[in-house]
Amino acid sequence: MLIVEDEYIIANDLELILSEAGYPVIGIADSFGEALSLIAEQRPDMILLDIYLKGRETGIDLAKRLEELGIPFIYISANDNRSVLEAVKATQPIGYIVKPFREKDLLTTLEISRYRHAHSVEMKLREEKALQIALTDAMSGTGNWEQKLLKAAKVFQPHISFDFISIRYQKKDNVTFYNYYRVGSDEYEIINMPAIGQMTNEAPEPLLSETKDAPSGPVLYTRETFPIFFEQSPLGQLLVKTFRLESAIVMPLKVGQMETFYLTFLSRKPHTYSLGHIRLLERLEQPIVLIMERVLAFEEVARLSEKLRQENNYLQEEVKTFANFEEIIGRSQQLLHVFDQVTQVANTDTTVLVLGESGTGKELIARALHNLSARKDKILVKINCATLPANLIESELFGHEKGAFTGAFEKRIGKFELAHGGTIFLDEVGELPLELQAKLLRVLQEKEIERVGGKTIIKTDVRVLAATNRYLEKEVAEGRFRMDLYFRLATFPITLPSLRERPGDIPLLAQFFAQRSARKLGKPFIGMSESLLNELVKYSWPGNIRELENVIEQAVIINDGQTTLKLGRPLVNTLFATTFSASVLQPDAGFKTGSSTPKDLHDVKQIQQDTEREYILAILKQTNGRIRGSGGAAELMNLKPTTLEYRMDKLGIRKVLSVQPPKAHSDIA
Repeated sequence: MLIVEDEYIIANDLELILSEAGYPVIGIADSFGEALSLIAEQRPDMILLDIYLKGRETGIDLAKRLEELGIPFIYISANDNRSVLEAVKATQPIGYIVKPFREKDLLTTLEISRYRHAHSVEMKLREEKALQIALTDAMSGTGNWEQKLLKAAKVFQPHISFDFISIRYQKKDNVTFYNYYRVGSDEYEIINMPAIGQMTNEAPEPLLSETKDAPSGPVLYTRETFPIFFEQSPLGQLLVKTFRLESAIVMPLKVGQMETFYLTFLSRKPHTYSLGHIRLLERLEQPIVLIMERVLAFEEVARLSEKLRQENNYLQEEVKTFANFEEIIGRSQQLLHVFDQVTQVANTDTTVLVLGESGTGKELIARALHNLSARKDKILVKINCATLPANLIESELFGHEKGAFTGAFEKRIGKFELAHGGTIFLDEVGELPLELQAKLLRVLQEKEIERVGGKTIIKTDVRVLAATNRYLEKEVAEGRFRMDLYFRLATFPITLPSLRERPGDIPLLAQFFAQRSARKLGKPFIGMSESLLNELVKYSWPGNIRELENVIEQAVIINDGQTTLKLGRPLVNTLFATTFSASVLQPDAGFKTGSSTPKDLHDVKQIQQDTEREYILAILKQTNGRIRGSGGAAELMNLKPTTLEYRMDKLGIRKVLSVQPPKAHSDIA
């Protein structure tokens, strides 16, 4: 025991009574300073404390220090002043003895106080354990971070009362704020940063700046110390003015190496918080950090598991729909130039735009760029921008949160997030709507995305490859494609030659496709006749390599496996065979390879175009002019709608359709 009493006789009587009752006394102090010296030399278990002492400081001043040190104390005083008694009550003593006192009163009060103190310590430990369990349950439950942190804030309320709580989550250079304003006994309003900006007419971006001189442990701010709080936190300064707050506690929680949570409890009362709250937060710091680390670890495992599942599903779909060439076939000068370009740019992170007609192998070049890059061990994600509905492209590219729109029953990561660390290939990028072009430009410039319905910026490390068969310069000039996006994509353009520009590669490709088709169909392959190869070389191949592959596969199907490959009559029933039969199977008598005059060549091409034009018109008549969708002309011809539209424009078919009166219930594109 330590006796702090400025009247010697009373102090001496206390010492005698305590010693006879078996309470060791470490000393007697008559002033604030002397008491602190004795406490520093030998920490007492309990203190008997008079209110008025020698010097300026009182027993109440000493009681505040004892609260900080966690030493229980009992007042001994004859003072009955109301204001003094209120101040005494605020210091939370474990007992109060009124002078003059009897020995029996003193010893009884001591026994009761010892019991109350021990019981209160036990109760505090139980409460703190229950608080830890409640926080664990709140943070481990379902919902997003905003909902989890709100549950945790409600758990804190009975222990550390607040009118406003702000939670700042910092991960590297990424800063997110979660703000909750108490509007009822158990009602809270979530206030995001844009809402704070609107309420205060302040731009929210400066409020996200890093806290200056961030504390390493919990710090108490009262009305007198608020100027320091203002300097350290731009957001705190704004909240104090807007919601008329007068005291605060800031608690930093270092989670892992790169993540920190700053809990800021704010109250409208100037003396809501005490050193007891600080000690509580100090004791809870390690358990809360462990809870946060576990939650973040589980989220990371869940994120990686979901990404792995998405990658697995994506790759399985790729295997099912794999229709590319296993190799790039050709020895022409034009193709060798493309190989040189691929070799030069493959091992960089430069954005590449692959240009060329439909069917020239743009996707194959994209795969070669990925396989030759440092990202070859990561995933290559392919997405065809022309096949996605306009209202789903953003979700497909950037992902969405649960409930972001009708039908969003669960959170989904987008293709950019799926491709993190790898490569994304945007095929038919010229088909992107203008509003999506602006968002894609931001991704390319800022290297960050935001899910539909989400509030968190996600950093991306993705190499972008794009391809199109459109003339983007013309699209830009006509306002259908953003100029800034075009220049961003075309950092390194690669233009693929059409098949008619490299006729020397046609025999190599035909041989390759014939052997592969024969293996797939389980047929022997004898070879290809010289006449067939000559016919293939003569044809203009508007569908390029894809058309050649289809023609060869059909030839293998009708071949008996006993003779060399040749083209048969069943091919006449397709668009490819119709144009083929007009130009190759039944060529103009004056057309000879190597000796054609310009006029002869023009006549042959005109025959091709006329035949193809008649065929397309016949199909359009059959579909009532409908090009796209189920049962449309493109589906019947086994062509992409964009390819068919390109051929129609080139052959002048659209002009013919535009001057004819539309039929009832038709859907002329």
